[in-house]
Amino acid sequence: MALSEENDRDVNLHSLKLEDVLGKLDLSGSGLEDVKAAAERGDRDAALTALLAFYRAKYPLSETKAPTGNFETADKVVKRVLQWGPYEEADYGQAFDWEWDPRGDIEWVASVYRFYWAAPLVSAYEATRDEKYARAFVEMTQDWIAKHPLEDRHRVHPVYTYWKGYVWLDIQTGIRATNLCKAFRVMVHGETFTPEFLGVFLASMYDHQVKTEALPMGRVHNKAIFEQRGFINIAYTFQEFKECKRWMELAFQRARENFLAQTTADGVQREWSYGYHNGVLNDAVEIQGRMESLGISVPEDYQDRIRKMYDYIFAVATPDLGAPMFGDGSRPLKETEDRSRWPLYSALMGGTELLGDEKYEARAKLDRKRLPGQKSYAFCEAGMYVMRNDWGPDQVHLGLHCSPLAISAHDQPDNGTFELYAYGRWLMPDTGFYVYGQDNPDREWHRQTRVHQTLTLDGKDSRDAGRQLLWHSSDRLDALVVENESYEGLVHRRSVWFVDRKFFVLLDEAVGKAEGELDLHFQFAPGPVRFDAKKKQARTEFEDANVLVWTPPNAEVELVEEEGWFAWKYGSRKSRKAFCYRHKSGAPAVFLTVLAPYPGTEAPEVSAKLVDGFEVGADRASLEVEAFGKRWEIGRDLKTGEAWCRR
Repeated sequence: MALSEENDRDVNLHSLKLEDVLGKLDLSGSGLEDVKAAAERGDRDAALTALLAFYRAKYPLSETKAPTGNFETADKVVKRVLQWGPYEEADYGQAFDWEWDPRGDIEWVASVYRFYWAAPLVSAYEATRDEKYARAFVEMTQDWIAKHPLEDRHRVHPVYTYWKGYVWLDIQTGIRATNLCKAFRVMVHGETFTPEFLGVFLASMYDHQVKTEALPMGRVHNKAIFEQRGFINIAYTFQEFKECKRWMELAFQRARENFLAQTTADGVQREWSYGYHNGVLNDAVEIQGRMESLGISVPEDYQDRIRKMYDYIFAVATPDLGAPMFGDGSRPLKETEDRSRWPLYSALMGGTELLGDEKYEARAKLDRKRLPGQKSYAFCEAGMYVMRNDWGPDQVHLGLHCSPLAISAHDQPDNGTFELYAYGRWLMPDTGFYVYGQDNPDREWHRQTRVHQTLTLDGKDSRDAGRQLLWHSSDRLDALVVENESYEGLVHRRSVWFVDRKFFVLLDEAVGKAEGELDLHFQFAPGPVRFDAKKKQARTEFEDANVLVWTPPNAEVELVEEEGWFAWKYGSRKSRKAFCYRHKSGAPAVFLTVLAPYPGTEAPEVSAKLVDGFEVGADRASLEVEAFGKRWEIGRDLKTGEAWCRR
C-alpha cells in the first residue's frame, strides 16, 4: 500500500542517474535491436543514439505545411518571457528562477511548474521546424530537471511558505508529466534533442513515476485523477520501461477507485464546479483510451460513469453553451454566433464521438429533431438542477445549486443560489470566483454567501449541507424544493415553481429559532436596473429582454441595495446592481418572490399570495399567482411528493 503525500517524510527517494537509465528499459522489442546491442557491449552513447532514432521513427512528425498563425507567444518563451492569466508578461532572463512569483499569484508559479509554456513551443516547432523552439524546450527542461531532483522534494516555496513540497505535489507532477509526454512526441525531432538529453529526459520521466507510485495524493480529489493521468501517459508514451504494464494496471486501479468516489452516481464531479467536472471527465476518457489500446479491460461501472458525466453536460449546458458558474466556475462572454466556438460545443461533440449518442451533437448544433422532449433535469445526489422551456437561444433557463458538502474548497457557501437567462440574455448570472490564491481579499469577497442569490443570517457565510425534498417536472410545471442547514438553529428551505414554463415563484422559508437579521439576496447582470423601494421591486432595463423581481408590497421586508460584482473569467470582473429583501422580524420567517423574465421593455403585472393558513416549515404550501394576464393556483406537499399548477 503506497503512502500518501501527507505521510512521506521518512520515504527516501532519489533521482535516477543517467548511467542507470538503460537498465530500466526492456530492449527486447522490435526496432530496439541496435539499442540492445550497444547497451550489451557497454556503449551507452551509441545505445542512446540508437534509442533516439527509435523514438523519432515511433513518433513521426506530420508533413510540413506552409507556416500559418502567430507564433508571438512561442517567440517570447524562446526569450524566457512568460505570461499567464490576466497579468502582464514577465522576463525571467537566461538565469531562469523557477520559484519567482512575478505577479503575486500562486497560480502563476504553479503553471510554470506544470510546463504550460511548452505548448506554444511545440505548436511553433511543429509548424515551422525552426530549431529555436526545440532548443528553448530542451534548455528549459534540462534546467528544470537539474534544479529539482527528487531528493529535494520537500522544498518550501520562499513566498508561499505554507506550500511545502510544491515542486513534486500531485497536481504539479501529473500535469507536468502529461505536458512533457505531449511535447516529447514533437520535440524529439529537434537537433538540440541530443542522445545525451534523451537519457536525462528518460531519467526524469522515471523519477515522475517513482514519486507518483510511492507517494500518490491519497485523497478523493480532482488532483488525484490529474496525477494518475500523468502516470499513465508516461507509461503509455514510453512503453519501453520494464515496469510499463505494471504501472498501467496500478494507475488504472487507483484512477478507477478515485474516479468513482469523486463523482456522484448521477454523474457530477463532487467539487460542484464545472471546470473540474470537465477536467476529470477528459482525463477519465483519455485513461480509458490508453487502457483499451494496451488490452487492459475497462469495467462497465467506469464506462457508465463517463456516460453520465456527458449526460450532465448535456443537461446543464446554458443557452449559449456555457457552463454553470457555481463555485470556481467561469463562463466566457459570448463573442460570436458561431456555435462551434462556444465553450461546451467540443465537449458535446466529443460525447457523440465517444459514445455514439447523437443527442450530444444535436445539443451542440441545436438540431431540434434529434433533441429529447425532456428539457428540465434534476441531479438529485449532486444537488444540481436546471429548468428550461426550450432548447433554443430564446429559452427561459434557470440553473440552481443546493449540494452536499464538496470534497474541496472549489465550491462556495451559496446553497440555494441560481442563475437566470431568458430571451437571449443573461439576466441574473452567478457572482463568479474572480481569482484563486489563499488569503486574497478579492477571492474571499466573491465567495461570500451574501453575494449569491440565497438567504443569510446576519450576513454570515452559511454551511454547505443541502438536500432535495421534492422534484416534479411536467408539461406545464417544474417544481423543486431544497433545504440547507445553513446556520445553527436555522434551515433555509427554498421552493421554486416554474409556472407555465414562463416565470418563477420562489418561497423561501427560514425554519428555526436562530436570532439575527435575515436577508434574501439577488444580483443582476451588469447594466441598468431600476429599484422601487416603496413597491419593493426591482427590474432590469435592457432594450431587448428583462426580469422583474417582485415581492408583495405588504410583505414584512424592506428593499436594501447592496454592492455587486460579476466575474466571468479569471481576473476579470464588472460592477453590477444587487439588493436584498431584509426581513423586519427574525426566524421563523417567509419570503415570497416572483421572478418574471420578459421580452422587450414592458414589465408584466404580477401578484402572489399564500393561502390555506400557511405555516413556516409545514409540508404543504398553496399559493395564488397572477402574471402575464393569467391566474394560477400553485402548490406543493412534501408528505405526498405532489406539486401542482392549476388555472
